[in-house]
Amino acid sequence: MDRRELLIDLIDDNLSRYDWLLSQISDDCLHWQPHPQANSIAVTMWHCVRVFDVFLTQHADGQLAEAELWAKNGWSEKTGYNPYGIGLYGWGTVQEYTPAEVAAIPHFSREHLQGYFHEVLADVKARLTRLSEAELDATAPGFGAKYSVFFWIKAPFMDLTRHLGECFALKEMWERQQAA
Repeated sequence: MDRRELLIDLIDDNLSRYDWLLSQISDDCLHWQPHPQANSIAVTMWHCVRVFDVFLTQHADGQLAEAELWAKNGWSEKTGYNPYGIGLYGWGTVQEYTPAEVAAIPHFSREHLQGYFHEVLADVKARLTRLSEAELDATAPGFGAKYSVFFWIKAPFMDLTRHLGECFALKEMWERQQAA
């Protein structure tokens, strides 16, 4: 198994876990915040997949934000949320959002979350399938051409995995609060 196959396998595993989580929680749990400045499961999930969309489009490919799946496939219109120009570097990934900017993120439906999640991760998997090992090692054009294409795929994947545990913890916290 090479690193492309490993990442595809791990992406599939994470995706099935996120899908399972969404099937087990109510909308109240999905949008619950343990603290006014903490992210909900919905915001955390959206952040994870948004980072993939931004990093692969802008950094691995060197394209403009208009080429991201969020823009290209009409997710701003579908959800009523335009993240562009907000937060770290204006990427709209929730990183370095102010509390007011986080509060302005709408309560995405589970259908929108899963749709965007599946769409972006299908794109990542297709990319991994078609890229050669040499292409993965090539220097990517984005962010001053400091990193490889593989780096821009691996970095958001690590974020995806780390935040999966956070989402499960939020589910448990919400359930304990409901039982109290």
